[in-house]
Amino acid sequence: MVTLAELYNFLEKKQDNEHIDSVFSYDTFLPDEWPQARLEILAWWKIEHLVEDENCPIDKDFALDYFDERAKITNNQLLKYRYNYFAYLLYPNDNRYAKQSIDALVEVVGTLLPEDKDDYPHQAEDAIEVLMSLSKRVKYRTKEVTGLIWSVLDSDYGYRTKIVCIRVAREQAFFSSYDAEKIVCLCQDLLSLAKDGWRENCCKLGLFYSSKLQGKAKPYKSFFYEALGDLEMMQLVDPATAPNNIAIPLMNEVHLEKAISFYQEASLTEKRNKAEQTFRENKKKVLIPPFKIEKKTDKQIGKYFESLAKELLEGKLSWLLLNLSYPVRFLFPSYEQIRKRMSESKSTVEKLGFVNKIVDINGNSRNAGEDFDLCQKYDIWLMNIVRNTVINVILTSVKAKQLTYGKLKKWFLKNTCFGIQLEYARSNHVLTSTWFSQIDYGIEALIKQYNRFLQGKRTDWRLPVDVLSIRFEGILRDMVGDCGGRVTKVGRDSTSQVLLDDLLGEPCLKDAFRTEDIEFFKYVFTAKGHNIRNNVAHAFYIPQDYGMIQATLVFLCMLRLTTFRLKGKEEVNE
Repeated sequence: MVTLAELYNFLEKKQDNEHIDSVFSYDTFLPDEWPQARLEILAWWKIEHLVEDENCPIDKDFALDYFDERAKITNNQLLKYRYNYFAYLLYPNDNRYAKQSIDALVEVVGTLLPEDKDDYPHQAEDAIEVLMSLSKRVKYRTKEVTGLIWSVLDSDYGYRTKIVCIRVAREQAFFSSYDAEKIVCLCQDLLSLAKDGWRENCCKLGLFYSSKLQGKAKPYKSFFYEALGDLEMMQLVDPATAPNNIAIPLMNEVHLEKAISFYQEASLTEKRNKAEQTFRENKKKVLIPPFKIEKKTDKQIGKYFESLAKELLEGKLSWLLLNLSYPVRFLFPSYEQIRKRMSESKSTVEKLGFVNKIVDINGNSRNAGEDFDLCQKYDIWLMNIVRNTVINVILTSVKAKQLTYGKLKKWFLKNTCFGIQLEYARSNHVLTSTWFSQIDYGIEALIKQYNRFLQGKRTDWRLPVDVLSIRFEGILRDMVGDCGGRVTKVGRDSTSQVLLDDLLGEPCLKDAFRTEDIEFFKYVFTAKGHNIRNNVAHAFYIPQDYGMIQATLVFLCMLRLTTFRLKGKEEVNE
């Protein structure tokens, strides 16, 4: 059995912030001493959390009386700080306890600093944080506390203690702007001494205080940004050391992305360009292994698509094109349908702590965002139908001469809005043109490539993809304008045309097309999916990147545009 007297004798000699429950167990005291023993044990835990914890009820009046009495009796300044700070947290409106905590901390904080000056200040960290917080909050002995902290920063203590002091000061907004440049210069000095992750922390602190220097900030910021870039470059690993380790190029990619960004901030063009060159070389080594997820198709679904294909191929061309333009029967997905089927739980990847990334054609990556699972399921659902059914139907129709360029041209001109003559202002002239005249050679090239594929000849899908994807944007812009939507951006001194992403976001399109159509357009042409428009317009595609899939997707989008109805022009010009 242990008594309070023994506990008090132990505490009077205590000079560290370690917990005491490993030395004094709560249940070893007599029952009538339990309340006092409990408070003594709790006083060495993270007091802020205890006060906020609903599962740790404390009799505030009893605790206040107890700590008040103990603080008066003890000669140990560390105990005075712990007791008064506990009392202050229980009654935060009473500044007496805060001031008494500060008085004790000023006396004791130096004894908590590490004996080995190069060690981490485990004992002093919390005490320094409380001292700064209370002094700033109640505006008591602030000048003395500031001087005390600076005495540590100016001393021969190691970089760990000093960086911890600066970091806590930043968190507590303790130092004034007047001290900012002095801290920045100190961070520069500490950077040459710091090791490992401490160097990055030192740079970030230096950047934080540099931002307070206004006109004098630029050279300091450049110094720290350059140092951060150099740190990232130092972490690169030569893939040749482990040629089969696919993780090395991926890790290098992350470091290089950061380095490029840091050198850019530092305005160091030469270093930035060198890092970017290394980044491009590293891209060639990045391998993302493919994997398959096999799932047996429901036999009823298979029979359904077989029956649908047979019906469309035995009917008129107009019936086939109508079904491709309005593909309800092809069971094309919508985001709303997928949301209803999706589980609300996180994906396996997220549960493991990973972040989903989307990698574009150039190897650039971005966070996939919250809708990644939704977009992924949309892609799998849609592409299964396009690959396994739609392309086969189109190829069979082309092979049977049901779908030819001549027949397709006639259908566009006679049965859709693509045959209507429209007016375009050009300088002082008004010219007329149809939408089909803007895509005719793209459509002709598409049918030609389908035939070459069927004949086993080499195909080249560049012309249909390039023409149809760019013309899609122009035709859509005309349609948005006809609907009364915004097609022109007006700046302060100039005007320009609205780009595709903004056009697809125009509210008026919802009256002209189904939600599923707009989703499909975004999937084909924007970064939400294949991003074909961007890859074509910026020449990211090389010849090998063009294929039947891209060409067919663009063709399907063009067919969906044929459902548009021009205002005041219901009749199609023949």
